[in-house]
Amino acid sequence: MPFRAKRPIMFSVVGDSGAGKSTLARGCVEILGPDRVTNICLDDYHSLDRAARTAAGITALHPDCNHLTLMGQHARLLRQGETIFKPVYDHSDGTFTRPEFVRPTSVVLINGLHGLYTPELRALWDVSVYLDPDPELRIAWKIKRDTAKRGYNETQVRRELEARRHDSESYIAPQRNRADIVINFRAPADYATTQDDSRLDVRIRIAHPIPLPDIEDLFSGPSSRYLKMERGAGGADLLEISGDLDDVSTHLIEERMWKHMPAAKHLRSTKLGTFQDISGERRSNPLAVTQLIITYYLVKASALAAKQEELAAEARSFAEAR
Repeated sequence: MPFRAKRPIMFSVVGDSGAGKSTLARGCVEILGPDRVTNICLDDYHSLDRAARTAAGITALHPDCNHLTLMGQHARLLRQGETIFKPVYDHSDGTFTRPEFVRPTSVVLINGLHGLYTPELRALWDVSVYLDPDPELRIAWKIKRDTAKRGYNETQVRRELEARRHDSESYIAPQRNRADIVINFRAPADYATTQDDSRLDVRIRIAHPIPLPDIEDLFSGPSSRYLKMERGAGGADLLEISGDLDDVSTHLIEERMWKHMPAAKHLRSTKLGTFQDISGERRSNPLAVTQLIITYYLVKASALAAKQEELAAEARSFAEAR
């Protein structure tokens, strides 16, 4: 079993609007399986609907526009294995719909704007990720999403981005320094011409207490340009993945990573690295490696939690026997 802990493993994905949180969350659900992942969007915890925010002159990025205390209460209950009754926000028209019951599964994936904002929330996560794409990418992604799915035109999206700039810099961006893993997607030099999201460069900063396995020794000579790893003296590792990463090199990395997760080999999925764009489903090798690294940390976090549960049970037995 890849997730051996009795309690759910708590996984938080944080980032600005349009940073790719929903895309990454959907990818994790596809890979791990919908029966293993409870996926919650923190937009459900907005305190005002779209019309009320406009009338009040406040953005969804401002903490006062969100039920942060309720977020913390619900996340804590989910970590304890309890079912919650949570609000639901409908992005199609910016209103709230009927609340729903949510039961935790092996992994509770909570994605949104403020997952690392309060000390209470930060203390609940086994693994936390902050998505920090280059600004030009985030703007392009937000325009594509909001014009295709949320009823905006490009002018409205750009106006909203400008209106949100202060709150983004004040309340969202500082959470970057609180995350275990920071993922920075970078546009290659020809991105303005190609608009090819399958060949983005990726820079990953990892400050999680569980170390990343050595994989850089897979590459030498000309192929070393695909992958660079720097072990940080301050406890944070840096991994750089080239957007040109080819299929053969990706396979080598995947094989090495799965060897470090022997109990999770049945999670191997053809969906690894796939994403949706205007032309349909596509695959990205850098995204596949990024998703596999996240899977590694979730599996290892579960093993660590299971060990802690075992030690706690032994301590209780010892105390009762005295």
